[in-house]
Amino acid sequence: MTNKFKNFLYNNKSCIFYCFILFIILLLLVIPKLMHQYSVGVANWDTFLYLENGRNFAKMGWGDVPSIAPVLPMLIAKLFLLAGHTYVEAIFNIDVVFYIIGVIVFFLILRFKFDNNTSLIGSLIYATFTLLYSWVAVGGNDIIGVTGTLVTIYFIILACNYNSKFFYPAFFIAAYAFLSRYTAGIMIFAIITYLIMKKPNLKQLRDIIIGIIIGVVGILWFLDEFNKKLNTPFPFMGQFSGTVSNTKVIDAGFLPDSWYYITHIPNYLSSTIPPGCGFNAVINPMGNIPTILSDIYIILMMVGFILIFYNIFKKVKSSDIKFLTQKNSILIITTIIVFSACILTISNVSYITTNILFMVVLVELYYIFKKYDIKYLSYDFLMISLFFIYLIFQSVLYTKNDRYFITVLPFIAYFITNAIYYIFKYINHKISSIKNIKPTTIITAVVVIFLVFNSLSFAASIPDKSDYDDIKDACDWFNENYPDYNNKTLIYSDNWPAISWYLNIYAQRGVLEAGDNATDQLAYMMLADNKTHHAAHFYIDTKNNNKNNYTGFTKVYQTGGVTIYQNTYLQSHDYKDLQSDEYDKYYYELFNKTSVDV
Repeated sequence: MTNKFKNFLYNNKSCIFYCFILFIILLLLVIPKLMHQYSVGVANWDTFLYLENGRNFAKMGWGDVPSIAPVLPMLIAKLFLLAGHTYVEAIFNIDVVFYIIGVIVFFLILRFKFDNNTSLIGSLIYATFTLLYSWVAVGGNDIIGVTGTLVTIYFIILACNYNSKFFYPAFFIAAYAFLSRYTAGIMIFAIITYLIMKKPNLKQLRDIIIGIIIGVVGILWFLDEFNKKLNTPFPFMGQFSGTVSNTKVIDAGFLPDSWYYITHIPNYLSSTIPPGCGFNAVINPMGNIPTILSDIYIILMMVGFILIFYNIFKKVKSSDIKFLTQKNSILIITTIIVFSACILTISNVSYITTNILFMVVLVELYYIFKKYDIKYLSYDFLMISLFFIYLIFQSVLYTKNDRYFITVLPFIAYFITNAIYYIFKYINHKISSIKNIKPTTIITAVVVIFLVFNSLSFAASIPDKSDYDDIKDACDWFNENYPDYNNKTLIYSDNWPAISWYLNIYAQRGVLEAGDNATDQLAYMMLADNKTHHAAHFYIDTKNNNKNNYTGFTKVYQTGGVTIYQNTYLQSHDYKDLQSDEYDKYYYELFNKTSVDV
């Protein structure tokens, strides 16, 4: 075992050295970003949900949305338990760790085809994409999800080409990637496509089955927890069926424009924050100013994609094997038909149909060109399938958010890397080495330095204040002035996840809808004491720009954009009086309604 390990280190010393260099570079990128986030604090709505569920897993307080992807909250809970208390920095630290792991694994994926220098640049391009770097240490589940996808793909490639026992960790990690972010499960289409192209033998099929069993067993604990709390082990099936049928929903991210992500690719690759913008511009770069670097990336991406098929064309043209055989002609015709059907189904039917048709196209193309012994053909097609499957999935969904596009970024970086690889080959062929140092090695060093400084300069431009600071201040005030509040204190808010986290109670959703009588309608709902809920004690308004008076509520505190209202009845009565006949009479007179209306 010792000799094998020594041989492994010796045979891979160059790759290990580059991984170490990449790790050091990533530390340079993440440390200032992490320190800045420590200062800013929580700056994203969903971060509160993961923190709350982590607190719930650790049995240190309330959680929210039990069906939410559980892996990140579980990891947060472990850090809470180790520390003995809850703290928001836990989720920032986890984010950074998975960011570093994801970038290094992406480097290793690139190494299957490219040399160390090209892979280093490719992985750093991915690491410094504005959209990805913006979310480092912010506290979402997108980075952990895409990292799970990359690690799974890495082990799948190892299993198919080196040792089929790598299917064991591959499917185990795939299961956890799915429970980290449910949309990570879409990679199954690309994995199936790759396996069909690689034609696994009986031993490999056995290891695939064992790997799947290990993956399922590995997540049984989560499924059992789901079943205990939600009476179903598969709460994500509701979300899955919604995405399959692309159900229209009432959601802040409702955006049916299928071209949304493609339109904003320049903003996601390299952009700067406009002057005067808040933290929202950092994590949602769709409104940022694209730089010239984004144009270069897009050109390289298109060149890298075209070069894959250009090299296939060159190989076929130079081969003595006849191309237009009867079998190939049939495959070409069916490929054209299936591809046309694939295009027509986009946004018109379920994305599953579109993805299956795209899988068929890639498999048919693979078997058309397979006999020409084209190097990296299945590898290139795997990257193409991952790119298009995620792009199609995210684009056709009605609910969109900039961070959802993070899943597509590694495969954009792959095409860029492919273009750089051929550019480097040309340079090394045309320009002689200087003192045994290849010119591309010097170029690599320059590009790496540029990318690092470019990202650090972006980090320096990030605002020091988040949109949630006022909420924390308001909750601190509430805690000091109403120290006797507990889980029976009924608080409504239009940002209930943040209120739930800071006050460690289960806050209720109270969102002001559009309409002329919106404030009265919301107050009418919150103050009702009926069979469905008890009357609200407080309402915390965090979003409404026009701080209107809510019928039946009295303003008790305001800071910045946050206002705390108390049920006016409680200013002269006790909480228990809200269940009295006197309160019912007060409520009916307040809204000039009868008990039948409630």
